[in-house]
Amino acid sequence: MRHVAVDIVTGFLGSGKTTLLSHVLAHGLKGKPVAVVMNEIGEVGIDGQVVTGLNYVEKMVELSSGCICCSIDEYRFDLAIQELIETVHPHLIIIESTGLADPEPLTYRVKAAGLKLDAVITVVDAANVERFVKETEVATAQIEAADFLVVNKIDLVATGDVARVERRLRKLNPRALQFRSVRGAIDSEVLFATGVATYRERAREARATSDHLHQDAFGSFLYRSDVELDQPAFEHVLERLPDDVIRAKGIVRLVGRDWHCLFNVTCGRVELGWLKLPEDRTENQAVFIGRNLDRHRAGILDALRGSERAQAQRQGEVR
Repeated sequence: MRHVAVDIVTGFLGSGKTTLLSHVLAHGLKGKPVAVVMNEIGEVGIDGQVVTGLNYVEKMVELSSGCICCSIDEYRFDLAIQELIETVHPHLIIIESTGLADPEPLTYRVKAAGLKLDAVITVVDAANVERFVKETEVATAQIEAADFLVVNKIDLVATGDVARVERRLRKLNPRALQFRSVRGAIDSEVLFATGVATYRERAREARATSDHLHQDAFGSFLYRSDVELDQPAFEHVLERLPDDVIRAKGIVRLVGRDWHCLFNVTCGRVELGWLKLPEDRTENQAVFIGRNLDRHRAGILDALRGSERAQAQRQGEVR
């Protein structure tokens, strides 16, 4: 199956998932071809009618009459994904789950289908989340699974109450990055995989120091090298990235591996995958995105260079 990134949008009933998705699809994906899988409980896909026809949505597939995490069988799910990839060739697949779905089984299905999970984005209703967490287990599971938490409907609650909700969310998931939103309107390009591509393109044009790229104060920088990396040392670097690094993604060559390594770091969650690329594709390329990167850039690059293993060094280790 062709390599495609997947973002999962989840959140409890009425949190504003489709509103967020509609806004982002209309304003924020930089013209990249996007396919959408929408999962709704009922026979009629109301939310799918909202999304269909938006800019950049090449195709939309609905999985209705069941929850994608427990009622939709893997065969139907795999068929939907295969149809999207073969007919659309998307840059990104966005899956919007039902408000009653536990994201963990869905992330497993994404990986089992041969796809790469980019991020789990959980939308939270600021006015009702505390009640939902008390009354249901799935609302807590959705928050705990998130890489990004979008605190939506902040216009419906007092400023002090928003801060209290954010503290509560931070206790449930200290790893996730939080964003505030009104009616799903959010400008940050960091949420979706298309945004990562945009930052990578900008970083290629950047000066030696990281650019402050957007009004949300995120910056980026590139790592490039023609030397293979030691896998344990490289994984150690990824696992110890500072909290200010929100995303990191790239393709690198690791010592002793025939296939290239595709890595993805999202708010501290590290994933490694493998790609069969031409042998003449020798350069390591990675982009790092986050806040305050001027503080961290030199240290991260030094650590990456410390994991490089030149051919002469490898031969010396074998002797």
